[in-house]
Amino acid sequence: MIARMATTVGPLSESDIAEARTLVNDVDDDNRPAPENIPARNESVPNIFNAAWGHSGSCNRKKTGPRDYKPRLEFGNNESMPTVLKIFESFFFQSFIKNVIIPATNQTMPGNRPLTYGEFLVFIGLWLLMATIVGPERRDYWSTKPIDMFEGAPFRLSHYMSRARFELILRHLSFTDKQAPPLLDRFWQVRPMISAWNDNMSRVFSPGWICCLDESMSTWINQYTCPGFMFVPRKPWPFGNEYHTICCGISGILFAMELVEGKDQPRQLRNEEDNFGKTVGLLLRLTRSLWGSARVLVLDSGFCVLKGLIELAKKGVYGSALIKKRKYWPKYIRGDEIKDHFKDMPVGSVDSIGGNLDGIDFDVFCMKEPDYVMMLMSTYGTNIRMGEHKNRDGVEAFQYPEVVHNHYQYRHQIDDHNNKRHQPISLEVTWATKTWENRVFAYLLATTEVNCNLASSFFIGEPPLPSLSFRKELARELLLNPYFNRNVATDERPKRKRTCCEHTFTTLRAYTKWQGSDIIPSSSIYPQRMCKGKHRKVRTYCSCSPGVVMCEECYAQHKLEIDAPGRSPQLAIRLHHRGGKIQEEVHPDLVLFAILKSLNEMTNPSFGYEPEWLQETLGLAVFHEDGCMQPTKE
Repeated sequence: MIARMATTVGPLSESDIAEARTLVNDVDDDNRPAPENIPARNESVPNIFNAAWGHSGSCNRKKTGPRDYKPRLEFGNNESMPTVLKIFESFFFQSFIKNVIIPATNQTMPGNRPLTYGEFLVFIGLWLLMATIVGPERRDYWSTKPIDMFEGAPFRLSHYMSRARFELILRHLSFTDKQAPPLLDRFWQVRPMISAWNDNMSRVFSPGWICCLDESMSTWINQYTCPGFMFVPRKPWPFGNEYHTICCGISGILFAMELVEGKDQPRQLRNEEDNFGKTVGLLLRLTRSLWGSARVLVLDSGFCVLKGLIELAKKGVYGSALIKKRKYWPKYIRGDEIKDHFKDMPVGSVDSIGGNLDGIDFDVFCMKEPDYVMMLMSTYGTNIRMGEHKNRDGVEAFQYPEVVHNHYQYRHQIDDHNNKRHQPISLEVTWATKTWENRVFAYLLATTEVNCNLASSFFIGEPPLPSLSFRKELARELLLNPYFNRNVATDERPKRKRTCCEHTFTTLRAYTKWQGSDIIPSSSIYPQRMCKGKHRKVRTYCSCSPGVVMCEECYAQHKLEIDAPGRSPQLAIRLHHRGGKIQEEVHPDLVLFAILKSLNEMTNPSFGYEPEWLQETLGLAVFHEDGCMQPTKE
């Protein structure tokens, strides 16, 4: 049911929303009030507003004398014009990749060529390049068939990395070098990665004077495999993980995020800022890098908590939030009285009323619309009108007040960023995975890609590129990055197996087991698996086929198939333990061809076959010399 609704084009119907509410444990409803705005029983809220309407004409923010900061990107001592690759490396926590992701991944794939930083960039570039096309399956990009305009992928990736190597890296990709904590924490593998991304952005990027805070979604369908699974009906991608994000209003670059853990958040890991309230704590955490800068924060009605704006003002951050009645008016706001004040005023009328909470002055700026009164609580701004003239019903022409103008001008920045990430082809959807941690990494990668596109346009001065055009350009620079030794990768491409390779009947060491074709540690001393012939459970295999478990009979069959290529599989020879016999009639030449090459292995005493038994059963004249059996006649 959720899968069907997740692929629905356009907004969900009311019946779908109602049914989804019954299926999902955690719902972020647009009509649900913020926790701080829910009145306690018998609570008496004091009147903190001034007695008279009107504004003093003095802006709290401008009293501090700040400048209107421009966005800034730090490149260290590199004074040359940054390339797309350099911008990507700056934004995508390079030190965390080198110090955590790559060592942790190498630790999970012992015995293989170690993953390097340059090769990891190629791995990312391959994902970006595959996300420029919809339709082909992943294996089609490594197909050996000629390129066909009507079938498969339009290009091949084997020149940059073999499919076996790509799948190996993907299978062992790890994002933390920590051990699982003793408490139940479903986010322990991704929490350090998200924190590292935020820390890196705070070092390399400084936003402009105004920022926007809103929600973003990372799509996922199965709520049982997704920690923090949320249903957000108002979003184009309503199912998956919800992130609270903040971006620069001038450049559009997203520079901080917080994963909404919801009911899955461990109680032992509660944030100390939550003592102020859930919404207030969120605002304080996401704006930490802005404290003391006198920047402005634009908020929608979901974050309309007056206490939050007051606490931000104490930290040197000014903000405004849209006031909306969600079952209750926000705490301290007398919404019905404000509506009555504007009842007989013409469309476009503006007024404000001031107040004071915890020693911090604030204002509620209001503007009359044709069918409602727009209200914004703010700790900065005046009633001075600015911006272009706006028409209402084709009759009235007027300018917005400063706070209203900023709200309309910058409120959509997060939504624009999300649209660039999802459209026209979503990297997160292209990276189809059942491993939730990979989806979090894909979300960070997609966010960084959009940031790089915005930064290239804003800082380098190039015209903004369409999303897919920029994705191809970024993929090209990652695939051709200067850190990757392509000679090593070319020399170590897996070669086709040859029938003349060495075959040794081998037993697994103690405390080891198979995972695919890899040998990994085991908690059991002698774990066994059913052989490929379904005869019994064993620990033996042929050296040419790692991961394929074979008993003695399977090994004899395997040798016959390898040493007699092209022979019918119905001519297989099945040798049994002492006292057994050949159960099928076979051509004598085939018997000699297969048995004479396998004779040494078959006479190993541990298998239970003796030379006399082979001579009597097969009718071969043989002699024994130093443990070997050799034919005495053709």
